[in-house]
Amino acid sequence: MKLVSTGSFDRLQQALAAEIIRTVKLELEKVGAPPDLVEQLSGSIAFSVASLIDDVAGFEHEGKAVNPMLTFLVSDEELEFAGGNSWMHEYIYRLVPGIFSNEEKPVGDATDA
Repeated sequence: MKLVSTGSFDRLQQALAAEIIRTVKLELEKVGAPPDLVEQLSGSIAFSVASLIDDVAGFEHEGKAVNPMLTFLVSDEELEFAGGNSWMHEYIYRLVPGIFSNEEKPVGDATDA
């Protein structure tokens, strides 16, 4: 595999962030959580998950630090890479309102919020 930087990393991490929020939202709705709680928990849980992926939360396994590095498969042999840690957690609370208003901005527009 080859690491590449084509400029699509930010758009892809925003798409993943939105999908994490939608997935958490769906699971909370399945158990009948009240709508205001669904929105609050969707943001909070998605932020926590994204923080783990972005390596800002920090955790250990068997006494050693675990440091994830997010990449996206963009072709058979290429992984889109930001050159360091991702920053997906920064988009979570910017994306939540659009997901809950059913008027989602296209991916890549979260920076406008």
